[in-house]
Amino acid sequence: MVSFFLSYRLDDESVAARLIDDALSARFGSDNVFRDTRSLPAGADLAAELSRRLADSTALIVVIGRRWRGDAVCGLGNPPHHIQREIEFAFDLNIPVIPVLVGGAEPPRETDLPAALRPLARRQFWQIHQRTADADIRDLIDDLATRFGADVGAGPVVPLILSEKPVPRLTSPFAHRAAVAVVYSSHEGDLEVADPRRPMRWTELLIRSHQTRYEVDISDHHLVLDVTLPAKDDLHHFTATLAVDFRVTDPAEVVRLAITNAVTPVRDFLVHTLRPISREFTVDEAVQAEMAIERRLGSDNLVPGGITLRSVRTRLGVDDQASRYLREGEQARGRLLDLAAEHRLQLRELLEADDWRGVEPGPLARSTPGTGWHPKPLPLPVAAGQPERLLVARAPTQVPAGQDLSVDVRIVTEGRPFHPDAVTSPLANLLVADDGTPVTVTVHAPAGLHNEGPLQQTVLVTPTGDPPPIRFGFGARTAGLYRIDVTAWAGGTFLTEVSVEVSVAAGGPFRDGQPKTAPLGAPQARPGEVTMEVRFDGSRYTFQLRSDAGELFAPVVESVTNTPNAAVENAIRELQQLAGGGSRYSARMTREVIRSAGIQLWSEMVPADVQDQFWQVGSGMSALTIATDYDVVPWELLYPLSARQDSGFLVEQVPVVRRTYGQQLTRKVGLRDPRFVVPRQAPSGAHEEIAAIRAILGAADGEPISRADDLLALINSGRLGATHFACHNTFSADGSFIDMDGGRFKPALLAEASIRRLLKETGPLVFINACRSAGAAPTYTKMLGWAQQFMSSGAGAFVGTLWAVRSESSARFATAFYRSFAEGATLGAAALAARREQQDDPLDPTWLAYTVYGDPYATAA
Repeated sequence: MVSFFLSYRLDDESVAARLIDDALSARFGSDNVFRDTRSLPAGADLAAELSRRLADSTALIVVIGRRWRGDAVCGLGNPPHHIQREIEFAFDLNIPVIPVLVGGAEPPRETDLPAALRPLARRQFWQIHQRTADADIRDLIDDLATRFGADVGAGPVVPLILSEKPVPRLTSPFAHRAAVAVVYSSHEGDLEVADPRRPMRWTELLIRSHQTRYEVDISDHHLVLDVTLPAKDDLHHFTATLAVDFRVTDPAEVVRLAITNAVTPVRDFLVHTLRPISREFTVDEAVQAEMAIERRLGSDNLVPGGITLRSVRTRLGVDDQASRYLREGEQARGRLLDLAAEHRLQLRELLEADDWRGVEPGPLARSTPGTGWHPKPLPLPVAAGQPERLLVARAPTQVPAGQDLSVDVRIVTEGRPFHPDAVTSPLANLLVADDGTPVTVTVHAPAGLHNEGPLQQTVLVTPTGDPPPIRFGFGARTAGLYRIDVTAWAGGTFLTEVSVEVSVAAGGPFRDGQPKTAPLGAPQARPGEVTMEVRFDGSRYTFQLRSDAGELFAPVVESVTNTPNAAVENAIRELQQLAGGGSRYSARMTREVIRSAGIQLWSEMVPADVQDQFWQVGSGMSALTIATDYDVVPWELLYPLSARQDSGFLVEQVPVVRRTYGQQLTRKVGLRDPRFVVPRQAPSGAHEEIAAIRAILGAADGEPISRADDLLALINSGRLGATHFACHNTFSADGSFIDMDGGRFKPALLAEASIRRLLKETGPLVFINACRSAGAAPTYTKMLGWAQQFMSSGAGAFVGTLWAVRSESSARFATAFYRSFAEGATLGAAALAARREQQDDPLDPTWLAYTVYGDPYATAA
């Protein structure tokens, strides 16, 4: 395989380097072109990675501009400089080094170069002149193909001239093939396209003196090209994926120009057509640039060479350098927004405080971790006078297998027009700063849909206007019914989500779909909030870490050979033995056994890239939310560990909560009208536990609920207040149930409440203090458990256990949680306080067994 390593500066050489990169990618394939350190992943071992990449390369191409002379030479003498390292590695590995002069640069003299680079001055130089750049680069690429082994495996090839044969003087007529045009050439160079409806007789061939017979492919073709397009300042660039449908409409022209590969003229036409358009837009205007390109291309574009482009579908992104530029801009805007938000929050606290002189200066009050760290409730500002906004997603309901589809997403101000079939819902206002608020939209699709572009895009929502629509492209490869989830985020703060379903059928029709809408819930990115998304499709985990630190991490996909169910069950079984007191370990060894389980979960289940991202954002983390629709893994047991950092279990460091997909953001959790569920066969101490919680909440005495039909009727009435279960929960591979009078109470009984969101008005806290009440079991299309069903029904928060716990310890955890939450702590802080209160017995891992669902910053209503 022929591959090339491209080295250049980020200033006057970058434009020419990208033109060379385009030409190399078109000829040899984009996967066979590596662009020095800017192509390396974050956290990579620079020296080792460069050495490996160069060792795999056929040649090193060094682009040299005028700044290589004079002060630039001093830069080359600095060992960290990436260009010097790359050239030195290539010399050490005996890899050909090809210098290319651009921008009027002259070959550097040996005396101008550091000693290690002086062999470069003795290499043959290629010159790229500004006026003849296209021809010069084409000659360079042709020379590389000849020198290093032609174009074997070199990107897409669509041959057009299928055969070329001399016409014998005496011959029988040639038969015509379907989707093939026959072109005859004469001795004088004239070309004639044969009429497929009337094949020529041999006498006509003789009379007309035809010399050569060509067969030209005139069938329909589909091609996907990746090119780089300049942005407005020529310093940053768009990455464009072009899906092209074309066919030959003038076969004689194909023969006249001897076009053997359709890719070359198609690509040249698109690049020359699109570059002037892309130069009208900055890199943060990718959506507008994409729309302008689509307007220009339309349909049926004639390409020189007798080819007609029937359609061109475009996806624009940005390259690594532009991505860093945009992130830096977002960080700067984020710092301004954080500063403005802090002042607004302080002002709101001052206005609402009974004694404003006692209010602390800042949205969070912290003390040293481990000494009663207790975040204050984070007030959420009300966007007074601002319009409500909706997240709107639209996709076809049915597409034929093998066809591309798009998910179109908009953020729309309520009252402004969008598709008339859309159904709206009430909205908690999105707080938009004067200079705009960035919102990141992400799509998640199952393995049967192949993404053909970025899976997340960021738009700027301004106070007076709606951002342009954004589009996500997919290829429908396999028949089936697929759900595509669309989520919106402000930094690490979840805003809202919608889902659309697409049916892919072999040979089926294309049917458009109805838009799905959802309110944008949270007002802004909350300082220090981090979310780790975890998705599992049966063979692959997809992780994505989100934070307000300014870094927009890409999704990380990990393939697995086996599902983690067995390993998780083994770990939980061992923790249950410890909780039950059946272990012979000492206190110290018990702690080490539990710690080792957490470290193993961290090292085996969390990809290395996500671990690196965690260390980047961990120091400023104020809360962590784990968003997942696959709840088999006990993520609360994670023990982050590196060679230099060990701060204990994750749930010891910061408040950790979960969220399920379909769960709306709830700022207030209902503690009103508390009810208690105590079946007849309840654990020992259940009534004492209930009495203690009644006292904390100031609830009146009354008989607890013991019948399944009474509980279900209360839930379906929509009047359920805070509900505490003190019971046994039976969990098996078939799911969970609570044995009550009148029958078993199962999560599936909440189906009506889930569909109608009957608990939305009261938003109650639901606490099932039982053995493994948070366990989930697989059903038809999702993980079904108590947490998922209660949260999708509209509960404000859910607390449950991941394994069997001691009755006394569980009662202590519950009372500590309620006491802290009722006194004003946030949901996440109350869970953290309850965990810490349970850590006095080193033989009991109960404090790790609890999982909490909801908004970590939510407070009690």
